[in-house]
Amino acid sequence: NTLKTIADKHQVSIANVAVNYILNQPAVGGVIVGARLGIAEHLSDNARVFGFNLDAEDIGKIDAVSQHSRDLYQLIGDCGDEYRR
Repeated sequence: NTLKTIADKHQVSIANVAVNYILNQPAVGGVIVGARLGIAEHLSDNARVFGFNLDAEDIGKIDAVSQHSRDLYQLIGDCGDEYRR
């Protein structure tokens, strides 16, 4: 719901919001984005990621949601972690 709200605010897709957010992380140098062969709309939609900027409020909301993922990761561990103990 958070990404959808932000996407609607900027009139872009949820994927655009996610890619824009990830590209603006200090440790990220690039993002691999897929597109279905023969579907030109995917290409034009993917290009829209560079046509808007997330503001501080947007970033704060995404960071808050992302924190829940980090909390869950700490709780359940890495995939296969149960075999390393």
